[in-house]
Amino acid sequence: MVGAFNQAVTLTISVLFALFLFPIDEGYAKSFPTECLGESKGAKGRLVYLHGFEPLKGGRSEAEEQNRQLLKRLAREFSLVIALPRGPPCPNQKLCWPSRDEDEVLDTFQGLEESILKCWDKDSTYSLVGFSNGGYYAFKIYKLHQDKRLIRIIASGSSGLWDSGKEKPNPLSRFQLTIGDRDITLNDAKSFAGQFVKSVPDFRLRIFKGGHHLDYDALKGLLGEGSSRE
Repeated sequence: MVGAFNQAVTLTISVLFALFLFPIDEGYAKSFPTECLGESKGAKGRLVYLHGFEPLKGGRSEAEEQNRQLLKRLAREFSLVIALPRGPPCPNQKLCWPSRDEDEVLDTFQGLEESILKCWDKDSTYSLVGFSNGGYYAFKIYKLHQDKRLIRIIASGSSGLWDSGKEKPNPLSRFQLTIGDRDITLNDAKSFAGQFVKSVPDFRLRIFKGGHHLDYDALKGLLGEGSSRE
């Protein structure tokens, strides 16, 4: 009897130890740390910004600091509330937006939907801007999401994959892409645009003078297009 009891205790301890070493993968369907820019009272629009690859430690990159200053300017001049979620750690030891497959894309998006509630109520419409890794993720969301509140998606410094013979535009969101004329991804973006415009005839790739960063004039112009739904 004592032997059986000791075996049960040993088994229980072994199971708990295994769970401690190998925690259950709950995915990314949880809210991310999120900062809110701008005043919600009297706001004329709402925007989610998704950063590119960022270091796990040591603060934001120089490019990201510049992007943040641009976003602050947009928030002031357009009377926007901007949600700034912080992505989780990824296998490359950077902060990013997990998107290895469709399930992970949607799992991450569920976490984003929870996160933005810190900045505005659940019924508000909003736009999304993704830069670099955030831009690639933004287009994956465009292809998959079913959120009627997400009315516009803008990717910057990125590209995407599109098969005009098989894929259909998402009727819930307008997709826009902007990139610098010295960005290393420019040729990929042009190739993507050539395919995407076959499905969305009014799509235009907006190219600005510069490298791999957000551009104020480009974003200002895109945000000003078709903004009546917000």
